[in-house]
Amino acid sequence: MSSSEPVLDDRGVPCAFFERDEHGGRPWADEIVCAPGYSSDDAADAVVRALAGWGGTAEGAFGYALVNAGAQVIRVFHTYTLPLPPPEPEPEPPAGLRVVPAGETKPAALHEALLAAYPPSHPDYDDDALQALNGLYDGTLIGPMLPCSIVAWDGDRAVAAVLIQDYEGEPPLGGPWISEAFRQPGPAYAGLGTLLLRCAIARASSAGLTTLGLAVTETNPAQAVYERLGFTRTASWTKMTFPGIDTPRAQSSR
Repeated sequence: MSSSEPVLDDRGVPCAFFERDEHGGRPWADEIVCAPGYSSDDAADAVVRALAGWGGTAEGAFGYALVNAGAQVIRVFHTYTLPLPPPEPEPEPPAGLRVVPAGETKPAALHEALLAAYPPSHPDYDDDALQALNGLYDGTLIGPMLPCSIVAWDGDRAVAAVLIQDYEGEPPLGGPWISEAFRQPGPAYAGLGTLLLRCAIARASSAGLTTLGLAVTETNPAQAVYERLGFTRTASWTKMTFPGIDTPRAQSSR
């Protein structure tokens, strides 16, 4: 963990490690893990104190320990991975629809479908969704958008998209990553999301990619779709904030 930063307990002993980042102007501790041999409950208490005012993510049981110690849950989500099959023909879109590379579509054209797919009642609603979409397109959010990203058009209206980024790191938590998969809701487009995913998988495989990863919120019914397509769960995560308005007190060896 040479690139990780430690959280120190009251004795100055590292009790946890994390990767420093920043989200929305807030300091962020990614992939917080308990130090080997340290009590997870004691480490969680120390992390919540040390990272007051921060946000962070932690996997599995340590995420729950942090919540029990006072962290506030934003989202529980699962990561999935798919070993890509050999290249095969992609399915044909329904009559009247056409599928084009996402690079041929400006992000503003996707705003209507994105907002309709993720209303405030949806588990993946994000009031910064349009800004995030722009960040996916220009590569500043999680990495460059790959050519296998696609958009479905119905006449002059973009109605669905699957966006795939080159996410920093190695699979299953990095590499080619489905950052967005959404469609315009309604019976006219039932099944289009699954079809577009199959198209994107076929294009990714034809481009020589070997895996695809993604993350999905625990309460999102799309989990069943991904599992039917062969994605398998790799981990469960808690995204959280640590209460406190004081200057963050994470102690670093850097």
